[in-house]
Amino acid sequence: MQLNKIKIPFKKIINTFLGLFTFLTVISGTVGLTITLVNPINLWWHFAPIKTEYFIITYSSVMEYLAFFQEWYWYSIGASVGAIVLGLIAQIRSISGLKKVPMAIVKSPITLYQDLKKFRDWLFVKIEYLNSESTKWRRFFTVIKSPYSLLRSLGLNPQMAIAVLGIGSTTAVGVGVAEIVEIRSFENRSPGIYSAPGEYPDEELEKLMAWRKDNPNDNTLRIVLGSTPVEEIAISNVSVGTAYTNSALPSGKAEAILIEGKSGMSARLEIGELIFERNTCKTLTLSDINAYKVVVQYNISDGQSISQTIGTSRDLRISGGNFMAKKLSTEGGLYDRIWLDTGSLTSTNAKINKLNLSNIVSKGGTCVIRQADIGLLTIQYNTTGHDQNFATKEFEVQSSTKASIWSVIDNREALLQEPDTQ
Repeated sequence: MQLNKIKIPFKKIINTFLGLFTFLTVISGTVGLTITLVNPINLWWHFAPIKTEYFIITYSSVMEYLAFFQEWYWYSIGASVGAIVLGLIAQIRSISGLKKVPMAIVKSPITLYQDLKKFRDWLFVKIEYLNSESTKWRRFFTVIKSPYSLLRSLGLNPQMAIAVLGIGSTTAVGVGVAEIVEIRSFENRSPGIYSAPGEYPDEELEKLMAWRKDNPNDNTLRIVLGSTPVEEIAISNVSVGTAYTNSALPSGKAEAILIEGKSGMSARLEIGELIFERNTCKTLTLSDINAYKVVVQYNISDGQSISQTIGTSRDLRISGGNFMAKKLSTEGGLYDRIWLDTGSLTSTNAKINKLNLSNIVSKGGTCVIRQADIGLLTIQYNTTGHDQNFATKEFEVQSSTKASIWSVIDNREALLQEPDTQ
């Protein structure tokens, strides 16, 4: 009995392997060469982060590799070109094939032009189709929203107009979304990094600090003060930290509310009047503050320590003339953190005439005010505590807080827990 011989197609296997090798090396070399020459930092900023169900590619993680390509610029170019050449060499089967390479190179511009022409024609066909579809859809939405626009022109507010069109209907909701669109701004309660006195998030600061690129779920309201004095900043009626459902403090952060300058006497906060009232905190700590007058009254806390250290500061108000910024105000909103600081200032104090933080419910993180020079500091009607233990002083005015005048009235201790999640 004769056994069938098994033939192994070595040639096909080798050709497949070489084809895969060429594909990987040419693609890798092309990508490496493109990244090195183009340095697509701005492009990556607009795409980052890439978030899937299983992983997140953050802005900073890719920036490390982009920086590596630029640091070793010529080595990167050499390695990329070498990878492309190596992949193409793997496809040379004979000397005769090698002889055809120069002519292929000579003809490559013509071949490339023909390929580009085909791609151009294909692209224009798609563009014409999309333009046609876009016109149809634009007409469709114009027809849909016409009743809403008519009702608004008659004086009805958006809610009434939507109600007339049909409460809860798909059309009403669609119209509302189409025409009632709020842009990100401080007044509109949008989280982000604001360069005071800017009303809108600062794109350059958000880019520099990789805000929401490394932490897509970050919901921080951050105010970075510069050299321009601000008339007033007011934040009221908001919930912070873990005070609302499905919220959490940013990774590595302990403070739910942080108002700070820089330590020492450089780049501190200068505030004419700071009012911190009707707020709820896990703990409240004041330190490294020079004030003219400190008023601490009608607060309840789960343990308190109020050190009344006498200072020599004068009364303080901030002026800025024509160049002083107007009021920044937001009312209502949900944030994982509120953070006001002096940003990149190193030797110039950041100045606010009035800072008002009122009716803020925070949970899961501390409240801290530090490194500030203040005319009038008022801490009143706040609720502070979480562990039902008077031994832990959860409301603390440290001895580094100094004032020429102290007014401490009717602050009481009570066993407290953090508020329920809203």
